[in-house]
Amino acid sequence: MWLLLPLKDFVKAKQRLSGCLSVAERRALFQHMVEDVMAVLSTLPENSRLILVSDDPAAHLLAEHFAADCWPESELGSGLNAVLEAALTRIASRADAPSRVMIVHGDLPLLNISELQQLCALQGYADDAVAIATDRHGSGSNAVLMPLQRRIPLRYGENSLDAHRQEAEYAGLHFFVQQSPCLAQDIDTRDDLLTLVSQGDRECAPQTMAYLHRSGIARRMRQMNTEPNLLNREQQGS
Repeated sequence: MWLLLPLKDFVKAKQRLSGCLSVAERRALFQHMVEDVMAVLSTLPENSRLILVSDDPAAHLLAEHFAADCWPESELGSGLNAVLEAALTRIASRADAPSRVMIVHGDLPLLNISELQQLCALQGYADDAVAIATDRHGSGSNAVLMPLQRRIPLRYGENSLDAHRQEAEYAGLHFFVQQSPCLAQDIDTRDDLLTLVSQGDRECAPQTMAYLHRSGIARRMRQMNTEPNLLNREQQGS
């Protein structure tokens, strides 16, 4: 099994957090989340191969650190789906092409080996099955595991889970959905970040949690969350 990790320009990442984090904070947060994700992916069996897809210089440095490959996004196309399709075509053309591929995203700091193994078991090493780990809303595709030769067209975007389900049904493939607590927790919004901060366990997502506390973001997010709650209680009591 080979793994694809598409990464946006780190400076432009997580723009939906612009209301509570500065540009520098968003960039640093994203990089630390990616480090946590790569640390877990690098513990998969030796026959796994990790490929980053990004033009960001930080991605190349991370690839070197974790002994991964890094393919420039600019060489593959434009737009997430087109870029990943081109990457999959490149993989399929290789003599050492794997039987399965998994696409994972970099904003899953709580990613753990146990839930990845559950996803692999759900897909069952089958050449006629697709398994997707969805987000906490049950609409996204946080991790996609599928056979390389019978892969479905990628449909990342709004309601991607249903779009991928339709592609699997059209191709006559079995389709499985996993909703597990850590794989479901991607970090896109202020509420997502608040949920992550409230975990309080620095053994999970060690790089991300250390940065959130070291930078003062964790304390600031808790204050932002507490103040409206105090106001609501005062209004209810009046």
